Amino acid sequence: MQGKHQALSHVLSRITAERVRSVMVELARIPSPLTELLESEPKLRAFIDTAVEPRLRQFGITDIRRDRMGNLLATWGAAESGCSLMLVTNAMNQPAATMPNPYGGEVRAGAPYKLPGEVVLGKGLSEQKAPLAAILVALEAMFASLVDLRGQLVFLCCVSGETGRHDAIRSLIEATGVRADMAVLNGTGNRISLGNRGRVDITVTVHGTPCHSSRPEEGCNAITGALEVIRRLTTELRMPSAHPHLGAPTLTINRIRSFPDTTHTVQDRCDISIDRRLLPGEEPDSAVAEIAAIVKTVEGGQDPASGKAWRIDIAQGPMMYPSLVTKDSAVVRALVEASSAALGAAPETYYATNAFDQGFLNAIGIQACTYGPGEEMFAHTDLDMASVDRTRDAAKVYAALMLQRLT
Repeated sequence: MQGKHQALSHVLSRITAERVRSVMVELARIPSPLTELLESEPKLRAFIDTAVEPRLRQFGITDIRRDRMGNLLATWGAAESGCSLMLVTNAMNQPAATMPNPYGGEVRAGAPYKLPGEVVLGKGLSEQKAPLAAILVALEAMFASLVDLRGQLVFLCCVSGETGRHDAIRSLIEATGVRADMAVLNGTGNRISLGNRGRVDITVTVHGTPCHSSRPEEGCNAITGALEVIRRLTTELRMPSAHPHLGAPTLTINRIRSFPDTTHTVQDRCDISIDRRLLPGEEPDSAVAEIAAIVKTVEGGQDPASGKAWRIDIAQGPMMYPSLVTKDSAVVRALVEASSAALGAAPETYYATNAFDQGFLNAIGIQACTYGPGEEMFAHTDLDMASVDRTRDAAKVYAALMLQRLT
C-alpha cells in the first residue's frame, strides 16, 4: 500500500494545470465535427490520426488497432493480475454552428462563467475533448513515472459522440473482441452518473395524394393524416410506470416535415420523427411495436376533405440502451476510492437525462458509468468550454483509478 501511495504522489505531481491547459488547447484546434456523413466524416478519422494515436505511441503504447470505421483501440499492461479497466473517449463534436472562433482554443478567466481558474473555449470541450485531454494527460504522467501495470488498460477513441447510436463502439468491440471488468466514459462535471434512460428513434411516414390546395377534394392530405397519428399516439399509448431515479419513459414528437416543398399544394407525404425514451428493462423493438400498433390504426382512414385513404410506413431508427448501476457497484466504488485518494473527496452522484454508450457496455456485461470533466451548461452553445482546473482534477482521478486497479 505504501508503494502505491508513493507512486500516486509521484504521478499526481506531474499532472499540472499548465499541462492540461496545453493539451486542451491543442485538441480544441483540430476540428472533428458532426456532419451529414456522421461517423464516416473524414475529419473524425483525421482527428484520431493526428491528435490521439501519435500521442499514445509517443507515450510507449504499441498495441494499437483500428477497425473499419476508424475507431481506435489501445491496450497497455501485462494483463497478469486479472484486473482490467476500459476508458472510452470520443472524437466527434457538435458542428461549429454560430460559435465564434470554434476551433481557436481560446483561454479565458473562468470567473465570469462561474468556473474555477481558467477555461478553454472550443467546440467539443464541454463534452468530449475535456475528458480526452484528462485521460491523455493521466497516461502521459503514468508513463513518465515509469509505472508498470500488472492488469490491463483498454483505451478506446470512437469516431462517434453526437449521432445518438452505438454503431461505433459496437463495431470496435465486435471487431476486436475486447472486454474489461469495468468502463468509464464521457464528461459529467466530475460527477458520477449512475444511470440514464435509453432511446429509440422512430419515423412515421403518412402518404397521401398531392393536388392544388384550392381543390383539396381531389387529393389526400398527408398532413391531416399526420395530425391524426399524433392525436392517437398522445391519447392511446400507455407507458410503463416511472422509475424512482430515472423518471418516466417519454414519447416526444421532435420533427415534422412534409412534401413536396412548394406552395399551394396539398402534401402527399408527411414524416413524423419520434423520440421514445426507454427505462431499464424496456426493449426497443417492443416499444416500437406498441407505437406501430397504434399508428397502423390510422392507415386506410379517410382524409376528411376528399374521402381518400392514407397509407402509412413506420421505420425504426437509431437506438441507445438505458443504463443503471448502483452506488455499491464495483465501478462506482472504484471511482469513489480513486477520487478520495487523488482529491480528498468523493464525487457527487446523480442520474443523467441523456443516453450514451454506457448503456451498450452494461448490456453486454461490461459494468460502466460516466465520470469526467465537462460543463453541461455550455454544451451545444456558442460558449462551448471546459474548466482547466476540473480537467486537471479529473486527470488525477483517472491516474489514481489506473494505479489502484491495475498495479
